[in-house]
Amino acid sequence: MFAVENLHKSFSDKKVLQGCSFSIPDKEIRVLIGRNGVGKSTLLKIITGILYPDSGDVLLNQRSLLRDPTEKRRVGYVPQSSALFPHLTIRDNVAYALKNGRGKEEEIDTILTHLDLHEYEQAYPYQLSGGYRARVALGRALFSNPAIMLLDEPLTEVDHAKKTEMLPEFKKILQELSIPVLYITHDPREAALIGTSFMAMDANGVALVNSAEEAFSFIQ
Repeated sequence: MFAVENLHKSFSDKKVLQGCSFSIPDKEIRVLIGRNGVGKSTLLKIITGILYPDSGDVLLNQRSLLRDPTEKRRVGYVPQSSALFPHLTIRDNVAYALKNGRGKEEEIDTILTHLDLHEYEQAYPYQLSGGYRARVALGRALFSNPAIMLLDEPLTEVDHAKKTEMLPEFKKILQELSIPVLYITHDPREAALIGTSFMAMDANGVALVNSAEEAFSFIQ
């Protein structure tokens, strides 16, 4: 179980998070939907350890993550742009966590095969399509053996037709992890295809809703 409890965060006199609270059970893919500027990025930065909240807590299995540095939190993160290292091969990008003492070398081939990347393992990111770069970014996050996964609009480099093809596959992979997943998107169709639960976010905080459609209606 992953939980955010009463998070507050301000920058100068601007309040960004005001008592943000929610929980995500294991095996659940929670889609978070909200307009730009409501605090989604700030929330992710606090979870990953880039920012520290003014108050509140972030818990994984009832243990606070705030005491741990970023590299110790076991948070898998897939950003909007794939943010791959251009000078590293696909294999080395996926296995990058080894440099920080995370992941197991014997699992690299399993992940490459699972994501249909084996034939591209010696290629470089610029040689791949947006869809395959998204696979590599997901593989890099999976390799670090995360206890929670955060995906921040991970398919922005992928066209709608390819998204429709990839999302069921991504959903299956994420569900097989049996860990909490927080997935951010501005695309209603993407939300409906990937999510098992849905949450809307506005300036007042977050609210659990019944569907992707309801979430998008909530923020209108």
